[in-house]
Amino acid sequence: MNPHAVLNGKTSQVTEQAVELIHQRIQQGIYPIGAALPAQRELATQFGISRASLREALTRLAALGLLEIKAGKGVYVIAQHSQMAEQWDLEYPVSLKDFYQLRYILESFCALLACEYLSEQDKATLQQYEQRLEASIHEKNWQAASEYDYAFHQYIIELSHNQTIIQTLKLHIDHIKKSQILPFTQANLAFKTIQEHKLILQALCQQDGLAAEKAMRAHIIGAAQRAGVYFSRYDNTI
Repeated sequence: MNPHAVLNGKTSQVTEQAVELIHQRIQQGIYPIGAALPAQRELATQFGISRASLREALTRLAALGLLEIKAGKGVYVIAQHSQMAEQWDLEYPVSLKDFYQLRYILESFCALLACEYLSEQDKATLQQYEQRLEASIHEKNWQAASEYDYAFHQYIIELSHNQTIIQTLKLHIDHIKKSQILPFTQANLAFKTIQEHKLILQALCQQDGLAAEKAMRAHIIGAAQRAGVYFSRYDNTI
């Protein structure tokens, strides 16, 4: 690895970091639309990652509609925003990025508050939603997966007992449901949803408010990235 590597961490982490860094450079115009990215060998050396990790990052960005990979010719920038974000912007007045940031703040706080009220029956209900979500993902039934995902999140929101947050999010039910199906468009990353929900559920069952808040924030960040949206984390413990 390059001693001056830009990225570091486990293989899965550096792939995600590479996706985020390339995405940022596209957004900033460093890699403008129509331009070819630097050669893969050069990029891998610059980032200090393996060619395999870089190829995975490029494949993800291509799946989001930002890049086009032309065999034997290179990798070209074809859009600044993911196809999901572009479609979202046509349908809703609030940007997809803004909406994920809203969920990041409110739903993580709901997870923290929920730990004060959880009963054994509530824990069993959340476990049931998580199990059905996992089964739907394994079956590649994305519609069912998004519905159980919504039910899981909505139950936590209701458990917060914060009526201001509950009513605010009720105004955005259609937005929430749409945002929860978008991450499943990258089917090869759907297993990450399972892992993230298990961490949220574990923290909730232990009634560890801070851990539940942190796990929910990590999940919203992950879901946003799978939909092609990147924004700064506001908690450096994640």
